[in-house]
Amino acid sequence: MAGAPRRTAAALVLAAGGLLAGGGCTSGGAEPSGGAEPPATRSVDPATRGFPTPPPVVTRSPAQACGQQPYEAGSYDAKAVRAYTPKGPAYRGPGPHPVRLLRADSGEGGPELPHQWAPPGGVQLVVCEYEDADFTHRQVGTCEYLGGDALGGTSRVESARWVYRVFEARTGAPVREFTLPGTTAPEKTCPKTALAPDGALYRQQVESADLRARIEPLYRGAR
Repeated sequence: MAGAPRRTAAALVLAAGGLLAGGGCTSGGAEPSGGAEPPATRSVDPATRGFPTPPPVVTRSPAQACGQQPYEAGSYDAKAVRAYTPKGPAYRGPGPHPVRLLRADSGEGGPELPHQWAPPGGVQLVVCEYEDADFTHRQVGTCEYLGGDALGGTSRVESARWVYRVFEARTGAPVREFTLPGTTAPEKTCPKTALAPDGALYRQQVESADLRARIEPLYRGAR
């Protein structure tokens, strides 16, 4: 009788091993009663257990976030400003505070902020750029392009001043406002292309370093 418990324990171990194997292999043994399969389970990564999947970030258009439609000088309306990311992170606490620059003609040159300042996952601040409608422009140079009468010629470069308004991305609340002059040289202001329509007009842009110097305290400082 002393050996019976050991045989019983061995039988239980074998039975448990069969269950863990999931019945994937058979060797003539009888199938479970009724042929029922074990319930399906979902694999959960232990590293993410208990952490819900974050919802997608809802983003409004730059024109809505900047209260300027359709990006025309003098069309800014403070009452038209809408939150850029209504469900995004709030602007508070110690820095850094992710920030994104919104411009009308981002493809036509102009200042840029470091891309590291706007990582994925939502920004806390947006910087909107506007042409200063109260500034008197003057010609500061020209750009010569190759091509025929319809595709090439001389383009004018004019002085400009730009208004920057900083808003909290989550609420659209104003944070700061300032102006900067355009200081790019004519050859840097005009697009880098061999063809351009005759009589095109380009405005001097703000240097990236100048804009970065004004925004960096907001990015790195505490709220």
